[in-house]
Amino acid sequence: MKRLLVGYKAADLLSRGKHGKLVTSDLLEGDVTLHTLDIYHRHAIEKVHHAKAICSAHLPAGDWDEIYFRTGPKLMSGELALDLLQEIHLLKPKKFVLDFDGKERDKNALLAKIKDDPDRIRSFAAKWSASVPGGKSLEFTSFPGCFCHRREDQGGLALAEVVSREMRERFEKFDKFEKLNLLDMGCGCGLVGFLIASSLSNLSNASNLLNLTMVDSHSRAVEAAKLNAENFGFASEVILADNGTPVRMNGSFDVFVGNPPYYSDYRIAEVFLETAKRALKKGGVCYTVVKNPDGLKPVQEKYFDKVEILNRRGYAVLKSIN
Repeated sequence: MKRLLVGYKAADLLSRGKHGKLVTSDLLEGDVTLHTLDIYHRHAIEKVHHAKAICSAHLPAGDWDEIYFRTGPKLMSGELALDLLQEIHLLKPKKFVLDFDGKERDKNALLAKIKDDPDRIRSFAAKWSASVPGGKSLEFTSFPGCFCHRREDQGGLALAEVVSREMRERFEKFDKFEKLNLLDMGCGCGLVGFLIASSLSNLSNASNLLNLTMVDSHSRAVEAAKLNAENFGFASEVILADNGTPVRMNGSFDVFVGNPPYYSDYRIAEVFLETAKRALKKGGVCYTVVKNPDGLKPVQEKYFDKVEILNRRGYAVLKSIN
């Protein structure tokens, strides 16, 4: 019997048995595949349970006997849940179980949205525009699961505006210059990196000033960033990873931009800044953004000697030179 588990994290598959000992869920017995959207969760499942896990933007095709789907308001957005429910429906498993973490009324509200027409196929992609001074307005595409799906993130926009301004000032001083390598970590759909590239592409003394590398741990973000790179005509390498850039890229970047999440006591921000430190060339510049710099600034100071704060749109852009 082939079973597909969707939306489960490593901790979801552990429970307390006799004498308080952690035991593995019965769901992992037999021919089981776990699907995750985030590579971090795939690695955690493989480490804790030594189970077969797949990280991809969409559910794997197959003749599934059973599909279990774990969702709920605190686990994912309603739109992402509907998108995955639609994909599950198209796979036509012999058995489907909705493992809902939340109130019954929320579960019923979710199912009511597909009850009348379960065969209706909808696209949950969103298109929206954003720009920075000196750059063209770009129409971005994002998907459910992407950070700030359906709109630009104001922190990311502040970061793009500050970096674009500083890089334009830098380039306008010279008639000739080499291309710069820019790393956009936690890129999402590519908002920051592509807006910076757009701003610089309009300078009169050069075109295609940046070599872009983008990294995100979420498969839907990588899918969106690749699509946007193609639509905008910006050459870029988009990497799915939860531990920064590959070793081969150490010391190869001139500019690092990142909009790290603030939760988990800045542990994820540490991954961003550790990556920035080893990925930047000597003299390379690290830019991060945060609403209140008090929490992130001490973390950045662990990796860089000096942190300058640049204010924009009610956010603080933290600048450091390697």
